[in-house]
Amino acid sequence: MKNIIRILILTFFLINTSFAQISKVQIEIGTKKLIAEIAETDEEQSEGLMNRQALGKDNGMLFIFEEGSTPCFWMKDTQIPLSIAFISKTNTIVKIADMQPLSLTEHCSGQPIVLAIEVNKGWFEQNNIKVGDRILSIKRIN
Repeated sequence: MKNIIRILILTFFLINTSFAQISKVQIEIGTKKLIAEIAETDEEQSEGLMNRQALGKDNGMLFIFEEGSTPCFWMKDTQIPLSIAFISKTNTIVKIADMQPLSLTEHCSGQPIVLAIEVNKGWFEQNNIKVGDRILSIKRIN
């Protein structure tokens, strides 16, 4: 009986681990490329980059929203200083904001968007990416 329980637990663990692979995309903005995890589910969007200690240099997180959404973000339990870009349905960056770790200050899109991208604080500025720039492509890489 103990062996059956062990096999069931191991099977459950292996099945869930195989599904735990986070989808990633390569986002091209101007001449710069960024690798981003996709926050696809409500749970993934709520968690975002919370409880992480670091984020790679050219890495981030892509949030996908239904057309017409006007989301707000905060930094509760987020240790990393971040910048966020809000993107309209025409793939145009309509707003960029810097966000401080552990802050409950809301950063809202201010207008309808379909995407948001979180990156290390200052990444957009360092790469000369600004409001009005367009997302050229988003390609799934896994």
